[in-house]
Amino acid sequence: MIFALDVGTRTVIGVIAQETENGIQVLDFEMVEHEERAMLDGQINDVPKVAHAVMRVKEALEKRTKAKIEKVSTAVAGRFLKTVEGDAMEKIPASKIDESFVRALEFRALSDAVEKNGQSKDYCVGYSILEFTVDGERVRNLVGQFGEKATVSVIAAFLPQRMVEALFSVIKETGLSLEYLTLEPMAAMNLVVPQDLRRLNVVLVDVGAGTSDIAISRDGTIVAYGMIPMAGDEITEKLCDTYLLSFQDGERLKRAIREGELPKVENILGAPVETTREELMNIVTPVSDSITDEIAKIILDLNGKSPAAVVVVGGGAKVPGFTELIAKKLSLPNNRVALRGVENIVYAQDITGKMKGSEFVTPVGIAHSARFNMSKIFKQVTVNSHTIQLMNLTGHEDVLQALMQGNFDVKEILGSPSAGMTYELNGEVVVVAGNMPDPHVRINGKRATLQSRVNDGDVIEIEPSNGKPILIRVKDVVKPVKVFVNEEPVEIFPEVKINSKEVSTEEIIRDGDVVEFQEHVAPEDVLKALDLGCRITVNGVNYSLDNFTVVDENEHIVKTVGSGYVLKLKPINLTIKQVLNRINVGLLSISVNSKEIKVPLPMKVEINGRESNLDALVYCGDDVKISVGKIRVLDVFEFLKFTPDGFKILLNGSVSDLREELKNGDKIEVIL
Repeated sequence: MIFALDVGTRTVIGVIAQETENGIQVLDFEMVEHEERAMLDGQINDVPKVAHAVMRVKEALEKRTKAKIEKVSTAVAGRFLKTVEGDAMEKIPASKIDESFVRALEFRALSDAVEKNGQSKDYCVGYSILEFTVDGERVRNLVGQFGEKATVSVIAAFLPQRMVEALFSVIKETGLSLEYLTLEPMAAMNLVVPQDLRRLNVVLVDVGAGTSDIAISRDGTIVAYGMIPMAGDEITEKLCDTYLLSFQDGERLKRAIREGELPKVENILGAPVETTREELMNIVTPVSDSITDEIAKIILDLNGKSPAAVVVVGGGAKVPGFTELIAKKLSLPNNRVALRGVENIVYAQDITGKMKGSEFVTPVGIAHSARFNMSKIFKQVTVNSHTIQLMNLTGHEDVLQALMQGNFDVKEILGSPSAGMTYELNGEVVVVAGNMPDPHVRINGKRATLQSRVNDGDVIEIEPSNGKPILIRVKDVVKPVKVFVNEEPVEIFPEVKINSKEVSTEEIIRDGDVVEFQEHVAPEDVLKALDLGCRITVNGVNYSLDNFTVVDENEHIVKTVGSGYVLKLKPINLTIKQVLNRINVGLLSISVNSKEIKVPLPMKVEINGRESNLDALVYCGDDVKISVGKIRVLDVFEFLKFTPDGFKILLNGSVSDLREELKNGDKIEVIL
């Protein structure tokens, strides 16, 4: 047997139900109004008076069913649940995104939501991912993605501690034990918008006496909650103010607008109130207009657009024209906004035949949710021998949420993040956050992670482990120049310097380093990367023969190459002289008046064992032998076509007679 209890602002409704194969069967129900306004806007203001109303419901049902009621299933008003969005952004490392990167990003977004909420006595009782993006494009999963920048948006749910404790106090005073606890909008949603329909963008609006609670489904889950502190009582109070009625008589008059003959009521002065249904509608319609205006604003704010449909429940929405006003303000057809009762719900059978109206959706929804254990708020789990009552809002709670709700010291139980670092990349300061802790997690003795889902009764063990030190290599931050050569993709890493020293792509970047690189490469770098396989031998040493020139699509010779260039290779004929100039063989490097010059040495050439000359063409596979002669100071001036007569010539600081033999690095000075 299930005893479901809906503690509302105006009434307390208790339902006795039993399980059936596909749902529940309602055996009996009792509805009692609070003797005084012991509740205001869904909040328990007077625990003893609310407990008294609950006892009246309990005792009436026990008397009729001859059963002892000891356990209760109930719900918390959705108005107390707040949802806050949190966001985080991080630069993506050159290597693809892994689980640890995603975990750290989610944690930062969740921390952002907690900070935005700003209420220390609110518990973060759950969160879900709204969106992942890579470079501004939405993706379903970050793991394995490449790009420049990743973001995540989460929606976190918060619940004030005092609200749950007040409800617990009422239950304790009535001698009941809590068997099941959920949220009122979740219970109603479970009954009228089952899981398979939540892929649609459907809004549930529960219009009670003091508040109108809102829940929004999309993509298979509930994505947002909202509330306005306006509902049926506003309409009742308007009638009371207009006709000088007691609140009870105002309620009777309001209900009669829809349900039947107008009752005879007297105002507080004892005079009878004469009115018509048309006159009553003229009075209540502006109030309904104001309430539905606020409901529509909240829906559009939370959902970002008009939903596919709106399901309205609760006694406060039974005033004629209420659903039509919501439809108008959401720009929906009237048939897309419907007031639902329990009468036509196939898995909730009412054998009393008396449960008519939308006000019974929430209590029957509580019974239905309890029968299938859906949307149960509490899971009891143990973390390192500490018992935690984990709020169970989504059914997908994980180890991280258990830690947050258990108020654990995150550093103490998980470990500390590794130190961050800062470096400069081509003049831009880059800040890298430290790696998150990587604790050893076990659930019921089996290996798990902080993202592993937890179930009622799970035993969680966590051993802290500090985050791994940051390891960033040049290749992780410097992207290769990507070009197409003869329609084939080619990648060339540019020259990179760290602190002015040339380094390889495997070099590790450290805190404070200055990293510099060129975004363009030389055509020779393209040829080197292609490694065309053409080799020659010069005096026994192997060299690559780059017998091509790099041109663009219009066959123009290029001097620098950047990412995205489309290039071609144009064959060229090379002479021995051109090859020797490229490999710096047969050239003497000296300076004349501090200007560096290269002077060709006299030489004899053999190609494949045959005597040749410097103008001969060379081909792949050729074996070249060079015999190099000597060069004097005088020979340099002949090469420069300069007559040194009348000038003082110094060689390495000493006067020269022009016949000395030169060697690499010698310095010649010409003084008038």
